[in-house]
Amino acid sequence: MMSNVVIRANNLGKQYTLGDGQSWCRTLHAQMRDSLLSQREAEGTRTRNANTELIWALKDVSFDVRQGEVLGIIGRNGSGKSTLLKILSHITPPTTGWAELVGRVGSLLEVGTGFHPDLTGRDNIYMNGAVLGMTKREIDKQFDSIVTFAEVEKFLDTPVKRYSSGMHMRLAFAVAAHLKADILLVDEVLAVGDAAFQKKCLSKMDDVSREGRTVLLVSHNIASILNLCGTAILLDGGEVQAYGTAQDVVDHYLSGNTPVQGETQLHAPHEVQPRQELSLQAIRIRDSRGRVTGSIDAVQGCMVEVDYMVHRKIRGGQVSLELWNGEGVCVLCTTDLDSCPESKSVPRLPGLYRVSCKLDPAWFRAGRYWISLGASVPGIRVLDEAPHAISFEVVDTGSVEHKLAQGRRGIIAPTIKWSATSLSTVDT
Repeated sequence: MMSNVVIRANNLGKQYTLGDGQSWCRTLHAQMRDSLLSQREAEGTRTRNANTELIWALKDVSFDVRQGEVLGIIGRNGSGKSTLLKILSHITPPTTGWAELVGRVGSLLEVGTGFHPDLTGRDNIYMNGAVLGMTKREIDKQFDSIVTFAEVEKFLDTPVKRYSSGMHMRLAFAVAAHLKADILLVDEVLAVGDAAFQKKCLSKMDDVSREGRTVLLVSHNIASILNLCGTAILLDGGEVQAYGTAQDVVDHYLSGNTPVQGETQLHAPHEVQPRQELSLQAIRIRDSRGRVTGSIDAVQGCMVEVDYMVHRKIRGGQVSLELWNGEGVCVLCTTDLDSCPESKSVPRLPGLYRVSCKLDPAWFRAGRYWISLGASVPGIRVLDEAPHAISFEVVDTGSVEHKLAQGRRGIIAPTIKWSATSLSTVDT
């Protein structure tokens, strides 16, 4: 390995077989059923599914990471990001190629990864340190910092199987960041924490890189990638689509995946999974006159329409929308329950639906914007999601209101009404 290069991936590939697991589960179910009901062997239950399919979750991925570098890995869901980190963490072996890492590696891939559920938080801190090759004295020096950062003092001697997902995540991140791993691999687990803790984690990762340690960060949060990472990799279909400066890769990702347009079809019927409860079907942008368009007036705002299909009855579901600007900052998030929270308890019956909302012109400066969609039963499960589903341009038409706002700082561009009252007068 070249001097100063601490991670080298060479033609990494990972292949999986689809169909076998499901086929064997059906076989086992059939065998149990026939044994219990008739006590005779069922014909054909031992036949594997002939329609198994091989897929490459990762293919021909190569890159180098130098000491102290922060590398961002971005891409749509299913693009191979988490598979790459699992290979680098030695959780799963590659089908082709190889990866070499120099130094202690701390991984934060899933909530609770690396924790023994029956051990206390205190015991797990020492166990993780020992896995990294640290002595008890080295762990003792970092122990108080870990506990303070994780905010789990009251539960330190409680088995971690009783921790909430947020507590799991806080402790896992604190352990990984403070136990002096030379390389820190972080997947999209920061989404579990609240906004204040996410900010603290991002600040800590910045500190880690300044200490000369290396970070690989997988995230859908474009602002985090731009703020923390000097370089980035864009994965799509398991292959590297772009590799370079974080800004260049993010620009390629946003512009390449979501062309400016007035309407996007999100799902074809054959793409819906058999047990999927809800699928997002389409999104479109309408201007103030109701026309579908990818370009809107900065002072007119726009209407967003979302079509979705309910395949099985759902209770407690919601459709959410995030508006992102060109700097990777989420300007706002709203859901179709905002105007009627009590409808959360009303079941959504099978059928095709359309929801819409108006985006206020005060939220826009001239430039490019993206909308991400999601559907979920909050706190329970994700039903469907479409990151960066559509992109549109906001055009400065030269209006007085827009000119007043453009020279000012801020994410949004409102012109706010002020009032004035004379409290005293002075004779001149």
